[in-house]
Amino acid sequence: MSAPATTARSTSAATIAALTATAVLAVANAITFLVLAGQPNPGMAAISAFPVIAAVLLWRRSRIAPAVTASVAALVVFSRPTGLSFDLVRPADVPPFTTAVALVLAAGVAVAAALVLQLRGGAGGRLVVLGGGGALGAALAALLVVVWPQADDTGSLTDRQVAALPTVDMTNFKFSPAQLRVGSGQPVAFRFTNETDDDHTFTITDLGVDIEVPSGRTRVAVVDAEPGQYAVHCAAGDHEEKGMVGRLTVVDGALDAAAGAASGQEHTGGHHHG
Repeated sequence: MSAPATTARSTSAATIAALTATAVLAVANAITFLVLAGQPNPGMAAISAFPVIAAVLLWRRSRIAPAVTASVAALVVFSRPTGLSFDLVRPADVPPFTTAVALVLAAGVAVAAALVLQLRGGAGGRLVVLGGGGALGAALAALLVVVWPQADDTGSLTDRQVAALPTVDMTNFKFSPAQLRVGSGQPVAFRFTNETDDDHTFTITDLGVDIEVPSGRTRVAVVDAEPGQYAVHCAAGDHEEKGMVGRLTVVDGALDAAAGAASGQEHTGGHHHG
């Protein structure tokens, strides 16, 4: 008589873990795109409906619930791998970092619980589900950071120096300033800010520069090049076709980066392709 009771409790533990994980996935995704984004993005926030559907199937003990739960966890994570990687390597930015950690851990628990429900009929203890889920979540976080590295490139700059860097604002759909002038001979750092509801990039194909900045985030990166003119564009979607282009001019000798960026403000009306 004790074996069936144990199975019932184990099944309940796996189901509750899966339900909790889907709830966290739904809430974390909604917070990401409605609160932490530069501007609310209802389209991406709507992905939160899928964890809710998975939760309903779990509650109704549907046969397809485990497969749907695992698929939904993958969907929520890989709908924005760059953004998650970006937030995971910046623990000082507490709200995005906390949300990203909650999301990847919930995804791991959801997959672990789904496997227990599918392969063992729910016969797995709470520690098995949570421990396995935590390990899966940690592995997922490591994978995101390795495959989609999004660390700042500040070199030896102090926080005060970073705050004083010339800023390139990313808007829909342009760079401001669009015309940048820097001196040759030493790397020049810029702050890139994105207060839109879209992810953007600062891409210079000729230099191999491809700086991704998720919605609502700020990134610091160093640009170093020989004298010349280089076409800049956003490589996300059709943003380049919509006019999100600019130009980086590198002149001989030293040039104050802030002055170069400021002078570019006067020329943001025209966009050029190199």
